[in-house]
Amino acid sequence: MHKPQKRVNISLLVGLLILIGGFTMTRRSAHASTNQMLERTRDMGLKTIFDRYDAQQPQCGFGMQGVCCQLCSHGPCRITPKSPRAICGATADTIVARNFLKLEVHGAAAYSHHLEEVAKTLKATAEGKTPFTIGDEGKLKEVCKAVGIKGNSTKELAIALSDVILNELRKGSDDPLALVKIFAPKTRLEAWEKLGLIPGGVHSEIRDALTKTMSNITTDPVDLLLTTLRLAIATGYMGLVGTITLQDILLGTPQISEANADLGEIDPKKVNILAHGHVPLMATAVLQAAQTPEMIKLAKAAGAEGIDVLGSMCTGQELLQRSGHSAKGMGAQMGNWLAQEYIVATGAIDLVMMDMNCSIPGLKEVADRFHTELVSVDSILRMAGVDKNVDYAPEKAAEQAKELITMAIETYKKRGNDIVIPKNKAKGVVGFGVESILGALGGSLDPLLDVIKKGLIKGAVAVVGCTNNRNGHDSAGLQLMEELIKKDILVISAGCMSSAAQIEGMQDPVSAAKAGPGLRAVCEKLSIPPVLSFGSCVDIGRIGVLVTALADALNVDPSQLPVAASAPEYLEQKAVADGVFAVAFGLLTHLGPVPPVTGSPLVTQILTQDVEGLTGGKVLVELDMVKAADAIEAHIMTKRQGLGI
Repeated sequence: MHKPQKRVNISLLVGLLILIGGFTMTRRSAHASTNQMLERTRDMGLKTIFDRYDAQQPQCGFGMQGVCCQLCSHGPCRITPKSPRAICGATADTIVARNFLKLEVHGAAAYSHHLEEVAKTLKATAEGKTPFTIGDEGKLKEVCKAVGIKGNSTKELAIALSDVILNELRKGSDDPLALVKIFAPKTRLEAWEKLGLIPGGVHSEIRDALTKTMSNITTDPVDLLLTTLRLAIATGYMGLVGTITLQDILLGTPQISEANADLGEIDPKKVNILAHGHVPLMATAVLQAAQTPEMIKLAKAAGAEGIDVLGSMCTGQELLQRSGHSAKGMGAQMGNWLAQEYIVATGAIDLVMMDMNCSIPGLKEVADRFHTELVSVDSILRMAGVDKNVDYAPEKAAEQAKELITMAIETYKKRGNDIVIPKNKAKGVVGFGVESILGALGGSLDPLLDVIKKGLIKGAVAVVGCTNNRNGHDSAGLQLMEELIKKDILVISAGCMSSAAQIEGMQDPVSAAKAGPGLRAVCEKLSIPPVLSFGSCVDIGRIGVLVTALADALNVDPSQLPVAASAPEYLEQKAVADGVFAVAFGLLTHLGPVPPVTGSPLVTQILTQDVEGLTGGKVLVELDMVKAADAIEAHIMTKRQGLGI
């Protein structure tokens, strides 16, 4: 078998480092609490995600380059110097572009599922069928006015808006998305229209993209990459902006408040329910029900002092964003996706509510070692060995919440004494978004623009997305954040990177001491941290709204702003959709792990160079976070010069 020489050497090097112990040390995470739990699981003989990563080395060089194709029974085919074409004749360029688009399709589909669930919940809430109330009537009226919806009551407006969103999801690909036309900057619309990138209904765009990626349909790599841009725009304005807008209307717009994080916040005297995943609907219902006298009485009868709903991953971030109102009473944020097994390994988690994606199969093995009950709360999530499913339904959410809490209390009764809770705790400030920032600045972005123009803050970078094993669990993300704030560059975080920053205290205002003199002065004056939490991965849409507001205030295109995006530890398909949207939006987009496209020089060149001439954005791949920060700073300074500031 012929293998790509560069990839084989890299893979063998990784394997060699593992064999000599370079990656088998207990310190695999940037967080002391996770490392302590890793040592605990190893003492128990439990294999967790770090151990399984080691066992997979060296990894497939063809997959790392994106040059493997399994679409038909002739294959699988892989491209090598001696076999430069697949059996059908497809080149590396075609295979890589096709595989890249397929990754993005998965992300678009997951985001559209999330949006549809929120839209249906908003409609059911307006009809009085859920435990929720409309959280932000002002935003409801504002959005309805923008999309041309008229009504005399909150109920009528909410139902009409829900129907509009559901229709937008399902309409044809030849019928332009209204949200793009209404909310995208005019300069972006002009650029996208020239390229034929204005998308139609998300479901139709997903259908077309999947059809294109079948064997022997679309084999032009350029067309496949243009399709990734088109689908990313549909995902960005529906799955991101649309979702956060409806969630704000339903659950309330984020408000700045204080929050707690890390495993030391677990109270062993309470029934502990872990809200894990990406969709905050069931978690919010459970949190509200957990504070009722009925449920508290039931918990105390079982010997507990009360009930805590703890956050994990993006569901936890969504609760944190609204901990000042609809999610008041939330316990604390435990961590991000690589930490999920180690949270359960404390022995003090009674039930894990798993919604939508990022619940790993290995979680079941750790849960079985303790007493923890795993429950799917979404119909699309099923895990082998988990037979208790409480699939979220808006009209049943109140009774489902009580059912889940009762299950947790019954599980609490089975809890043993094998409990180890790290002492690590952290505090921070959360709840940032356009509205809360405007509130803090007196209703105008002018104070922020002024400090940017003066150079106290050179620019802003969204450090977002997942975390992964290749970087050592948040190590790359945290290092990049630290390097950027030292350069007087404001960091905005979302997704797993928000948890990374929270646990290490970078969202505590005292961390301003680590920033450069200009950024530090601004943070100390406003009592804010140099890393602002915008919430979950879907809140990347909230960052897009802020960039749009800044561009509008300066009357420029987003590509002209001194801003950038980075996913230094991106992991999965939704992150691909996010990253391509950032490029389509006109932003320099830094990636840490090398994406699986290097097997195609053409695709690599288009993504890292040529696309900038089309959209104003491009991909920067840099594994050294110091060099990445330097490159991002140079980009920001170029943009400042272009604006004359």
